Amino acid sequence: MTVSLIAEIGCNYADAAIDEAKKMIEAAKTSGARYVKFQLFNEAIIKNSPMKDRLQDYILTEENVKELRQVADATQIGFILTLMYSEAINIAAKYADMIKIRYVDHENEVLIDKAAGTGKELLISVPCKPINAYSPQIHYLYCNPAYPPEPEDFNLELACCCDGFSSHFPHTVFDLAFAINRTYKDCFIEKHVANVEVTNHPIDEAVSITFEELKNFISQLKLIERIGRIRI
Repeated sequence: MTVSLIAEIGCNYADAAIDEAKKMIEAAKTSGARYVKFQLFNEAIIKNSPMKDRLQDYILTEENVKELRQVADATQIGFILTLMYSEAINIAAKYADMIKIRYVDHENEVLIDKAAGTGKELLISVPCKPINAYSPQIHYLYCNPAYPPEPEDFNLELACCCDGFSSHFPHTVFDLAFAINRTYKDCFIEKHVANVEVTNHPIDEAVSITFEELKNFISQLKLIERIGRIRI
């Protein structure tokens, strides 16, 4: 079994500075993550967000994405993009190893079909895996959409029916429970990460762990590997 750890950098880099995002890619690799992930959104997506003014600075251009991908390649870490609007499909197709569909779009057939049309593997955040859903191209990630969820919101049975866990918990307790119960099959775990020593109150602070915590978490996954013969 392989656990693929996705470090969600998103909008957590300091002052919306691409150079800081590049440093976080390197930190994710050093921590042991298999992938990093960023988000593709535009003004229309964030127009009703209470953090609109801050998010505005995190809108990525194709040139930004190209730079980040180059660092990921140099660092030898996988590169994932969350596709939030269909006009960005060409950017995702050109630069992403896999395309992520966020929870709010898990029933957006138009967006999903366009993403699938790229031929890339898809990761889709869902409340539970759709009945009879099977496609080697699509991986369903169990997700509690609250930021952060309450402990009682976590359903291990539903999580283990999925192909991965997109975690919004600011700790790793439920992630470890998921990993231990998924020893029979490959899976993904997605964690938001933040460099709190550099970034003052990152946008996703409430659902993020530090790179040190990420490193410790991956060490724990490796212990599970030894116990359950899982390959991390």
